Amino acid sequence: MDRPFKVLFITAPIGSGHIRAAQAVSRVFRLKYQADVQIVNVFDFFSPWLGNTILKMYLKLLAVFPQIYGRMYQWGNDGSLALFGREVISYFLARRMKHFISACNPAVIVCTHATPAGLVARLLHRQEIHIPSVAIITDFVVHRLWVYPELDYYFVARSKMQEYLQQYGIGPAKSQTTGIPVDLVFGQPFDRQQMEEKLQFAHNIKTILIMGGGAGMLPIDEIIALCDTLDIPLQIIAVTGNNTKMYEKLRRIPLAPQHHLRIEGFVDNVHEFMAAADVLISKPGGMSSAEALSRGLPMLIYHPIPGQEQANTQYLLEQKAALRADSLSELKSLLIDLLVQHPERLIFLKQQALGLGHPAAAEVIADRIYSDFFSG
Repeated sequence: MDRPFKVLFITAPIGSGHIRAAQAVSRVFRLKYQADVQIVNVFDFFSPWLGNTILKMYLKLLAVFPQIYGRMYQWGNDGSLALFGREVISYFLARRMKHFISACNPAVIVCTHATPAGLVARLLHRQEIHIPSVAIITDFVVHRLWVYPELDYYFVARSKMQEYLQQYGIGPAKSQTTGIPVDLVFGQPFDRQQMEEKLQFAHNIKTILIMGGGAGMLPIDEIIALCDTLDIPLQIIAVTGNNTKMYEKLRRIPLAPQHHLRIEGFVDNVHEFMAAADVLISKPGGMSSAEALSRGLPMLIYHPIPGQEQANTQYLLEQKAALRADSLSELKSLLIDLLVQHPERLIFLKQQALGLGHPAAAEVIADRIYSDFFSG
């Protein structure tokens, strides 16, 4: 090979899924094609004050006013004024990105968030850059603010998303259903008993994995207290990510002797915890859902936020790969039903989840980009 295939990923720290998708595909590029890969955060092109303000406002809105966020999400999907606002934002921010892209000079640009996709599309539209650019959508639904005819290609989670894109002139020749790209480790075979031994878990005890999501919106402490009221022995794994306040709070929770609690902060072996768990209680982020599906792990979705979480939930419920609870009492009833009264339903959910998983999506995407945009 005369020169390395250079790929620039542009993502955003609004939820961890966008970054993890970029990391998953970039790993394939490095391992399989020895590509020169760079992952950058779109906030790096903003002033530090603006980037921090946007992120804080987003998290506060999700935590305190989720219904307002849902209305804004729908307005952004339908309103012409929202599209105008998108163009105004792109006008002021795209130039900051242009200089970096020109200096990087990649063979292809890959966007895993709608904001950088819009900025790149504007540069393409104004012919300020001439670099093939693709989008990887990390939910099970396409929001209108993702749609830019200037982009060369879209990778989406399901065929219905391709149909949506076609409504806006992005035909099937410019998109592919691949699933949401997860890290290669989620496709590796595993033996549950060996995984339990590695993690020092007991055998033949139901294991519940609780993950708070990148924004830390899940009341993990309340869910653990609920689990403690169940009469069967349980192993509970609580992953709090970067939510240090929740981590410290969980350390002080007393549990009945028959239950065992393992508290983790930020981890890089979620695939192992998923392999050892019977059920996942979580928010329905696109990436965490895709990871669970790839492991055949049933999801109990707790109180999804209006917007993409609602849309992801609807898809998973339609496919019978998850169940939904909007209150702690509903969640308790589901746990009793699946773990005590009707374990065959848990088996069914596992089969449905495994059938929806796309553990090879990252490799499929990398292969397609390489074949389409690298001439050798």
